[in-house]
Amino acid sequence: MTALDELVASFPEESKIGINELFNRFHFTESQKLEIAKDEADLRQWKEKSFLELADYNSIENRKDGRKGDAYLSQQRLYMKKLRSGETDYSSFSPRVHPRLKYRTEFIDKQIVLGRCPCPVDGEKTRCCKLTTMDPVEQCAFSCSYCSVQSFYSEKEIHAVRNLKSQLDNLSIPEGVWHIGTGQASDSILLGDDYGTLSALSDFAEKHEDIIIELKSKSGRNVFKDRKYPRNMFFTWSLNAPTIIEKEEHLTASLEKRIENAERARDNGNLVGFHIHPMVYFKGWDEEYPKIAELLESRFSPEDIAMISIGTLTFTKAVLRKLRENGEESRVLEMELTPAAGKFSYPLEIKEKMFRTVYTSFSEHFRKNIFFYLCMEDPSLWPSVLEREYSSDKEFEMDMKKNYFSKL
Repeated sequence: MTALDELVASFPEESKIGINELFNRFHFTESQKLEIAKDEADLRQWKEKSFLELADYNSIENRKDGRKGDAYLSQQRLYMKKLRSGETDYSSFSPRVHPRLKYRTEFIDKQIVLGRCPCPVDGEKTRCCKLTTMDPVEQCAFSCSYCSVQSFYSEKEIHAVRNLKSQLDNLSIPEGVWHIGTGQASDSILLGDDYGTLSALSDFAEKHEDIIIELKSKSGRNVFKDRKYPRNMFFTWSLNAPTIIEKEEHLTASLEKRIENAERARDNGNLVGFHIHPMVYFKGWDEEYPKIAELLESRFSPEDIAMISIGTLTFTKAVLRKLRENGEESRVLEMELTPAAGKFSYPLEIKEKMFRTVYTSFSEHFRKNIFFYLCMEDPSLWPSVLEREYSSDKEFEMDMKKNYFSKL
């Protein structure tokens, strides 16, 4: 099946009939048909009316030049541009969380390998920290609407790697590896130590004091009670505006619960970090995101925090296709999908405004004593947002390393 066929096949029956009738009524090229179908998929996700119901068919039919398909598409583009421009309005949006197939967790016989950060690398189009990655767990029970993990794995099972400790004992570590992240394929503390994952990672960290193991989470699960972890295990949390957590990050812990859990990690003797990511340009963003800075400053000191990263929504073509085919109610795609280093994101001017607002919401004391960075973002944003820049990814990586180990 073509991409168009697969997308239309995912529509409800009434929508399939309507869009096929439109395609039979006017002449469209195959690329125009796909554009129309994508927009219809987006409108369905946003809980907006189908443009099939809104088009001015009289003016289209009255055209004398025969370009009725072009006229329809022109109307639709104007309508979609109006919806996509400006801040997304969540005030009356109440998404229905689609029931997923019941999750089960199973061991998987898989060889642990070290990967690399998914930033685009060629030409250094984004400033990348060259994070080394490890996937001891695959798939996630949370239901964030923008998540790429759901595009890669079966929705029915969460897989924990079998014999993780023995595999890590025998893992060949390339020269220069100093920072390994475990939160790319799942939430790092979702399973706690139910499958021995944290015990294996703790043992690995103890044996490799020169390597920082970063765990990344949106969970409120307390994995710190009556248990200590090596100092070189950093526990980090993705933080978002309460509106986005409620409307788009389904089944995850609240902002308050995430911060409480970070306090547990801090009190247990570990450095913590925060990823204010992915920021969403919605009505109220300029009030809710600065409050995250206020919360962190009221609960932590700079000595507690290894890093704070800032970033926003970024989609690959594959993820966009999966989101549209899933058809789950969400407004994350109600944005200007601007090409960005092989992916799609907000225009640079919107990013600059959002990132700088968050960064300057922190006190000078925090800005000077915590390592802030932009995650997977265009290098041109660094000077205007963080008032510093790097000439290369390597320079960025080395500065990050120096700052992280200074906190250790």
